[in-house]
Amino acid sequence: MSDSPTVVILGAGMSGICMGIMLKRAGIDSFLIVERSPAVGGTWWDNIYPGAQCDVRSHLYSFSFQPKADWSRVFAPSREIQSYVEHCVDKYGLRRHLRLDTAVTAARYAADESRWQLTTSTGSSLSPRIFVCSVGPLNTPRMPPGIEAFKGEVMHSARWNPAYDFDGKRVALIGSAASAIQITPPLAESAARLTIFQRTPSWILPRPDRAYRRIEKTVLKFKPLATLNRWWHYWAHDIRYLAFGGRGLVHRGMVALADSHRRAQVRDPALRQLLRPRYPMGCKRVLISSNYYPALCRPNVEIIDGAAGAFTSDGIVAADGKLHAVDAIVCATGFDTLELLPGLPIHGLGGLALANAARGGPEAYRGTAVPGFPNLFLLLGPNTATGHTSALIFIEAQAAYTLKCIQELGRQGQSSLEVRADVVRRHNHDLQARLARTVWASPACGSWYKTAAGKIVAIYPGHSTRYLLEMRRPDFRDFRFSPREPA
Repeated sequence: MSDSPTVVILGAGMSGICMGIMLKRAGIDSFLIVERSPAVGGTWWDNIYPGAQCDVRSHLYSFSFQPKADWSRVFAPSREIQSYVEHCVDKYGLRRHLRLDTAVTAARYAADESRWQLTTSTGSSLSPRIFVCSVGPLNTPRMPPGIEAFKGEVMHSARWNPAYDFDGKRVALIGSAASAIQITPPLAESAARLTIFQRTPSWILPRPDRAYRRIEKTVLKFKPLATLNRWWHYWAHDIRYLAFGGRGLVHRGMVALADSHRRAQVRDPALRQLLRPRYPMGCKRVLISSNYYPALCRPNVEIIDGAAGAFTSDGIVAADGKLHAVDAIVCATGFDTLELLPGLPIHGLGGLALANAARGGPEAYRGTAVPGFPNLFLLLGPNTATGHTSALIFIEAQAAYTLKCIQELGRQGQSSLEVRADVVRRHNHDLQARLARTVWASPACGSWYKTAAGKIVAIYPGHSTRYLLEMRRPDFRDFRFSPREPA
């Protein structure tokens, strides 16, 4: 592969692989996918902790153009999803386009050449015309400050140490959100003592998980039935968006289901009260689990209601001053989500830093384009996360949108396109106005969806169907084109 491919894609997670497949299917072969990990899969390569599993039903958490009839379970485990990504890489001939174990360390747009200049961790450089970045928010782990003082085993849920043996150990788990509720049951079974530091209890719905039967896998090999099955899951998920207005029948139904689930699984009134969320349903991510509450009822599990106060060489000091001595600390403490590509300096026109452009909260046009950064396209950019359905629906829409922009550059014979700043301002003003009418804007809680000032930078305010319609066809009046220099 040339060091001057037409397109460089940063990241070989679901979005990067989807972009590569779309380029291939469009007959564009001059591209390279650069991935810092030794394998593809992104978050599904990173998250190998016990119990790691998708929160979206398997048949919707797969590409629409590449259905998989033989998923093992209704909610696929992480390793099965990672294997699915490997299968897609091989089927669509992406292996020769991959450069693994390689990180992009800096990116600068050279306006005189209408190319991006990229440096990598291996010392090589790349100069593509198009730079596509997957900025999925769940890839840069956030660790509690001061944890370096602890001298025992420390790991983040996304940086799991499979060699560590938890059997008979005293373990602290910091966090009570998505990863934590999956990690808790297996840890509770193996650890002698599990202490969970819960800063905020989560809204949890039952997980209707089970293994698929052989007859189901056989039936879903027939394309019409597979398509019908996918559409069923699509609409069953999309209707759940109605719950995020903070009112209405769907919202009340989800609250009632979560409350009854907690009452049925937690008999101790004091513990049940400790686990009742103190913020509106949907303000933070709604979780699904049928084995988290039972794990908390085990005699070897204790919940501390509050964040870890401080760390010593042999334990954690709680907010009440009590020292909890432990052998290992597991951090399910989330990720750095309020920066675009943290740790990667990206400079556009006039040396403008992407980090500076995102001050006050990152913004992009339809989550994809940023003014001042020609030929830069984001996948899973600002305001494209969803609390109710599969991220792959948004990924496919963004990849198809990006492909149309790349093709338009070729059709017009232009060297670059850049989204207009006034278009981005109007777009984001509309987004924030729509978001203000949702539960995510509630002052009752903070979340990774929004900044400390309350600006919502992660979530898309609408049904996925609306987003698909918005992304169906780029309006090239929203962009500024630059002609090629004569040879």
